[in-house]
Amino acid sequence: MVMIAVFAPVTLGLATLWLPREWIERRMAVAVAGPALAFVLLLSIAVGASDHLGAGKDAHHGDTATAFGSEHLTTGTLNWMPSLNINFAFLTDGLGLFFALLVSGVGVCIFLYARGYFGREGPTSADDLYRFYPTIGFFTTAMLGVVLADYTILTLLFWEMTSISSFLLIGWDRYDKKAVKLAMQAFFTTGLGGMGLFGGVLVFGNATGNIVEGGIWRWSQMLEHSEALQTALLNITNNPQLMWAFVLMFIGAGTKSAQFPFHYWLPGAMAAPTPVSAFLHSATMVKAGVFLVGRLFPVFAALPLFPQLIIPFGAATMLYGGVVALQQHDLKRIFAYTTVSQLGLLMAMYGLGAIDFEFVKDGKTLTAAAIDFDVTQIANHAFYKAPLFIAAGAIGHVLSRDITQLNGAFYKHKAICGTMMAAALGLAAVPGTISFQAKELFLYAVMHAAKVSPWLWIVMGMTIITAVCNVAICVRVWTTLLGLKGGMSEADAPEAHHDHHHEHPHEHGLLANLIWFPGAAIVSLQFLGGLFPGAFWGPIFGGFEQTAATGNYFYKGVPNLWYILTHAFESLPFWISMFCLVAGFFVGRSRLGRGAVKDFADHIYPVMYWLSVTGGGRCFRVVQTGNLKHYLLFVLGAMLLGFGWAVQLDISNGGGMLDAVSIEAARFFEYWPGILIGFIACLTAVLIPTTDSRIVRVVFLGATGFAVVALYLVYQAPDLALTQLMFEIISVILFVIVLRLLPKEKRGRDAGKLWRVPIAVAVGLAFGWMTLVAASNNRGNGAFADDGVTPLVEPSNPHAEPLGVTLAQHSYGLKTDEFGNTKLETAMSEGPDGVSERGGGGTNIVNVILVDFRGFDTLGEICVLGLAAMGVWSMLPHRRRKSDPKREVETDYPQDAIEPPLDDLGQGVTA
Repeated sequence: MVMIAVFAPVTLGLATLWLPREWIERRMAVAVAGPALAFVLLLSIAVGASDHLGAGKDAHHGDTATAFGSEHLTTGTLNWMPSLNINFAFLTDGLGLFFALLVSGVGVCIFLYARGYFGREGPTSADDLYRFYPTIGFFTTAMLGVVLADYTILTLLFWEMTSISSFLLIGWDRYDKKAVKLAMQAFFTTGLGGMGLFGGVLVFGNATGNIVEGGIWRWSQMLEHSEALQTALLNITNNPQLMWAFVLMFIGAGTKSAQFPFHYWLPGAMAAPTPVSAFLHSATMVKAGVFLVGRLFPVFAALPLFPQLIIPFGAATMLYGGVVALQQHDLKRIFAYTTVSQLGLLMAMYGLGAIDFEFVKDGKTLTAAAIDFDVTQIANHAFYKAPLFIAAGAIGHVLSRDITQLNGAFYKHKAICGTMMAAALGLAAVPGTISFQAKELFLYAVMHAAKVSPWLWIVMGMTIITAVCNVAICVRVWTTLLGLKGGMSEADAPEAHHDHHHEHPHEHGLLANLIWFPGAAIVSLQFLGGLFPGAFWGPIFGGFEQTAATGNYFYKGVPNLWYILTHAFESLPFWISMFCLVAGFFVGRSRLGRGAVKDFADHIYPVMYWLSVTGGGRCFRVVQTGNLKHYLLFVLGAMLLGFGWAVQLDISNGGGMLDAVSIEAARFFEYWPGILIGFIACLTAVLIPTTDSRIVRVVFLGATGFAVVALYLVYQAPDLALTQLMFEIISVILFVIVLRLLPKEKRGRDAGKLWRVPIAVAVGLAFGWMTLVAASNNRGNGAFADDGVTPLVEPSNPHAEPLGVTLAQHSYGLKTDEFGNTKLETAMSEGPDGVSERGGGGTNIVNVILVDFRGFDTLGEICVLGLAAMGVWSMLPHRRRKSDPKREVETDYPQDAIEPPLDDLGQGVTA
């Protein structure tokens, strides 16, 4: 049932593509059925779980943060990619169901509003609706998947689907370069945050392997093991990966929910049609980040970093959005920045919830989290923001979106302006709206948290300034639309461009009401909730609350207006609210902040784009020089740095890397012939790049190879010596023959040779050192004595053998008897301890590789090269036959076919 609800919008949206373009009403009916079906199915799940509603436990103290019984949390699982922990399963707890009902419910209104917005009479109206409904259906399904998916990586997939679909919707006018640029801006910013979320999910799953076998890859698992996770988070020094997992996931949430300074994409998203703006800003994409923080809150609130990170970002976003919103003229930009402000408040709300405060109730001192009714806060914003955007789009159809051009507009379009004015009361949080109670709840949360952390009184001041700005915006909307003194006028925007008129003809007739009626229906919930919280709001939304009220003020539910007024003298937040209303009224009528300003953050994306394209190109040209010497320098330099770091760590941990060198250094002079021949091999190798003559280089190269042959002989490896000798003879002869046919090499003065010497020496020593360590150490745990078997440092795995001993046993057939003595196995043996049961059947691993495996590999290479040579030979033209020098050269082709006349070539090029 849940899967049907999730995919119903996109399925029925795609179904509209099969309808003729002129069937506008039927197209609307089919498309609206998608979110309507999702809403009905999800509502039936919520109603079915109503008998199991809990009392709303405080998740910060370890209880499962949901109002539904555990048996109703998760659905069945449909396997998709089990090995990657990606399956279809959905979590239908209170938080997920609330968001899903909000998305689908508001979606029905937006789908209806789109019919009135795009209209019927325009030349492109039918085409716009033909494209719009499938795309908005895709977006709705993506958002439903985000809030309901149980698997963390499945959430991520739906998360990225919201970015893709919003890109298509923001760049709706694909012929408008500015709209396309703003769509790219939103996609880049939210996609970058999605990468952070991806990293956080992976780190979280890996870091929880000690709590759940295989790690936690489902949100339901996270809630189930909340106590163990909270214990780990309180001792984060023992498991810092959990902290980084939260930071990465918060980056994803912050960019998606437009937290400062990454808020710039959200006002830019106003390039989308108004139905998209209303949907995106009220109930869907911008709420995804808030939802993610709400999903993490029951567990990660125990992390000390949680409030320290979220509260500053949320409070800064809240204040900045409110101040900038006051100084805008375009209605959609005004409401966009108030959305930014409200998203900051919602983030700060969850940050405050991680701070405990003490209160007295019935004579007992209790402890609770400084948060009450998070669902009320989130729903409150949707129930006034969607109507504001709906009314802004409607007034843009008939007049303009520039507020300076709307003086007295109420008397021409009462329904549209009345809807906007009613929604503006919710923005201002005046008494009688649920927004007023929500603001009281937030002020109480700040006050309780500030008693524990006094620096949070700064957040109280920021909240007051933001509230004053919101009230001032409401005052200017009312006075302007009513044509009252103090309203906005053309004098406030002397350089305004009248470019905000509607792009689609205004609908006439009964369906014309769809351009304002959905907004009026939504905003009515503001007043029903504000006036009747006990009879209306509590029964409907109380079961979805993730954070229950446990304080002495709101423990019976969201208070009604009469209770707040009668208890005003004991309520500091009430007097703060009254001050904000009065101060906002005077600010709204004053000349303060009437000029439109530009957001400095609008420069962030252009700068990042320049750094990615132009700056990235310049960095590429600096690094990718086309010179092999530079590439080798970078690679070898990185290897030396890594090896030096490994040596430092080994020394600090008391490892055996230095012991391996000291042991081999003590044995260095044991065998003088080996030292002499090794010196000759090294000397001839060093002399190769010092000469300009190719022949002399070949001689030095051959000398190095023959010195290696001598090393094989003195160390009793005649088979290797014979193989190497044959290869050296053949290679030297081939080199001499080929070099003889090459033209004389012209060498310029090669400067900078000396700096290569120390690098080459360092690289050689590092490789030699690594070889010694690999041959003598037991997986890096320590060096071994002279016998190669007795460890000087006890290894962590006593059954593991040093690499040198392993190679010796498999190369020479060494076998250890029951007395611990190592001897050479001369006869073919059988069983698990023998070495005869190898792939090549020999006792010497080197011989087996050279003769069998490498031999067959070489045979295959020879066959491939032979076939390639035959193919090339077959494509070559026949060789010219030599004849008397006095005769002309005869060919199988006419002379003009080989050297066509110049005129013919010229004609060919022209053609």
